Amino acid sequence: MATLPPLRRRDFLQLGALSIAGYEMADAFRPHNVHAQSRTKVRGSAEAVIFLNLQGGPSPMDLFDVKFGKWAPENRDVRSTKYGYQFPYGLMPKLAEQLSEIAAVRSGQAWETVHSRGQYYLQTGHAVSAARIKESPAIGSVVAHEFRAQRKAEDFLPPFVAMNYEASTMYGPLQAEGCLPADCAPLTLDLASRNLPFFVEQRDRARLLRRWEALQQMDSSRHALNDSSPVGMRRFDSFSKQVFQMMNHPKMSSVLNVTDEERKAYGSTAFGDACLIARNMVAAKAGAKFLMVTQPGWDHHSNIYGVKGVGGLYKTCATLDAAYAALLADLKRLGLLEKTLVVCMGEFGRTPGDLTPVAGREHYADTMFALFSGAGVKGGRVIGATDEQCARITEFGWSGRRPVYPEDVCATIYSVLGIDWSKRITNTPSGRDFLYVDPAAGTKVVNFREVSDLWS
Repeated sequence: MATLPPLRRRDFLQLGALSIAGYEMADAFRPHNVHAQSRTKVRGSAEAVIFLNLQGGPSPMDLFDVKFGKWAPENRDVRSTKYGYQFPYGLMPKLAEQLSEIAAVRSGQAWETVHSRGQYYLQTGHAVSAARIKESPAIGSVVAHEFRAQRKAEDFLPPFVAMNYEASTMYGPLQAEGCLPADCAPLTLDLASRNLPFFVEQRDRARLLRRWEALQQMDSSRHALNDSSPVGMRRFDSFSKQVFQMMNHPKMSSVLNVTDEERKAYGSTAFGDACLIARNMVAAKAGAKFLMVTQPGWDHHSNIYGVKGVGGLYKTCATLDAAYAALLADLKRLGLLEKTLVVCMGEFGRTPGDLTPVAGREHYADTMFALFSGAGVKGGRVIGATDEQCARITEFGWSGRRPVYPEDVCATIYSVLGIDWSKRITNTPSGRDFLYVDPAAGTKVVNFREVSDLWS
C-alpha cells in the first residue's frame, strides 16, 4: 500500500484550524429561502460530478481542436480517429483509447482573460462582483446545499471536495460556501504534500477516540452552544464533528489508501493521486457529490513545447493523459461512469496563430474547449468548430446557436444532478438574490441552459 502519514497529536488538535473559508456575519443574514424562477426540466442522470480543473488555460489547438502551422512540432503525432476528427496521439496516447467516452465541445467561449477572474467564473459560474465576491458560493457548495436534506446517517464524506487547488495571488483563492452554511464548504486535500490527516490506521483508532473524548471535556464551551451562540463557534463545532466522523469511519481507509500499482496506473503524480481518490470517493457512495481536481501548470506563456522536448505541454499532457484516461477506464470498469459526469476544462484558451517571441501563447477568451463524459453523455464526437487558426468559432454545433459559456457548463452540472438551475437564494447579506445561473453575464444577458445536445 502507498505510504500515508500516521496520525499525530498535533494533526488532531489542529483539525479545527483547517480551512472553513466562510464569512463572519450575523445569523439573520443566512439564506434560508430558495425559490425556482421557472419550471425547468432537469436531467438527473448523475449521482456525482468530477470536475477536472486545468488551471492556467490549456491550448485548444494542441489538444482537442488540433490545428497546424510552422509552429507545430511533428512529434504531436496527429492522426485521424475513427470518429472523424484529428487527435494528437503523441501527446495523449492513453486518452486516445478513451475517446469513445468523451464529447469534446470546441465552441466554448470565456468571458475573462485574467486567471483569478477566470477561475472565479469557472468555480462559481458567475461574473466577479466586488460587492458580492464573499457571498457567492462555489458550484460545489450549491450542490452541497441542495443535497443537505438527502444526506444519510452513514454518509461520512462531505458533499464538496476540492483537491490540489493552487491558491495564489495569480489564480485567486479557492471559492467556498459564501453565504451558505458552513457545512457546504469544501473539504480541501493537498496530494502534492501527501498530507492526509483524515486517515487513521486501525491500530490508532482507540487512541483517536480517547483524544476526541478528552477534547470534548477540555472544550466545555461546546456543551452550551445553541442557536444564539456566535456563528463562528457553531461553524467550528459542526466542522470538527464532520471531521471526526470521517476519521472514525472504518471505510475511510479504503478511500484514502491506494496501492503503488494504482498510483502508477494514474501516473504517480499529485494530479493522478487526486483523480484516484476522486474515483474512490464516488465508489464509496458515502455522500460525495462534487469533486474538483485541479491540475496546475497550463499557463504556457513561454516554451509551450518545452526546451528540447522537455517541459511545457509534454509535461502537462503526460500528467493529464495518464490520470484522465485511467479515471475514465476505472469508472467504466466499476460500473460508475453511467452515474458520474466527468467535466474537464480550463478558465480560457490561448492565442491563435504563430507563437510569441518567447515561444508561448497568451490568454484568449474567444475559443476554448470543454470535455464531457459519463452520465449518459454520447462520446466519440466533437461539438462545434473553429477556423484554421482556432481564432474564432465557425460552427456552434448545438441547439443554443451560440458559444457554450461557463454558465452553460454550470447549468449542465446542476441539471445532471437533478438541480433546477433556475433557482435563486433570497435573504443574502447584500440583499440581492443569488441566482444559481444568472442570465446577466459578463457583458450581456444570455438565456443560459443545459447543453442538452451532449445526450442527443
